[in-house]
Amino acid sequence: MNSSRALVTHWQQQFEAAYRGSRWHSVKEAIKGLKADEATWQPPHYKGFPWAHGSIIEILFHVAGDTLYQLDYAFGQRTLTWDKLQERFQRAGGDLDAAKGLLDESFSVVQEYLKNLTDADLARTYIAPDGKTSKTLGELFQMLLEHWFYHAGQIVYVRNLWAGLSSPNP
Repeated sequence: MNSSRALVTHWQQQFEAAYRGSRWHSVKEAIKGLKADEATWQPPHYKGFPWAHGSIIEILFHVAGDTLYQLDYAFGQRTLTWDKLQERFQRAGGDLDAAKGLLDESFSVVQEYLKNLTDADLARTYIAPDGKTSKTLGELFQMLLEHWFYHAGQIVYVRNLWAGLSSPNP
């Protein structure tokens, strides 16, 4: 049995960077100093998911919730739904603190799953939530990591829009 963990360790480090380790590109750095009014602001003319209006809270809920949802599906429980995630988020306040809490939880869950894997495990396949696509666990972690970095950049962009609209022109 191959118990190598070099690639798994690499994924753990990359998720640490995406979560808080990169001072330029991490989600935690992107929300540093974020205030509630800025977090709930909705950019004008936003078009995305039908339920979304472009606020940073929605982005945080989406990236954290999708991480939990995808992991629940890949590792076989398949009991977590978006409705359950939304209910839990609203019970926690549905605010910036609730979004940050969900983000922290999703990072911990990623690391917990990775902690128990070997490099060989990353080749295991599962059926994705669409019910049709077969993916490897390695592909799952790659997608989740890209998702975290993508949304960190999106948050920075929304914050820059907010700053541009909230401050007087020079």
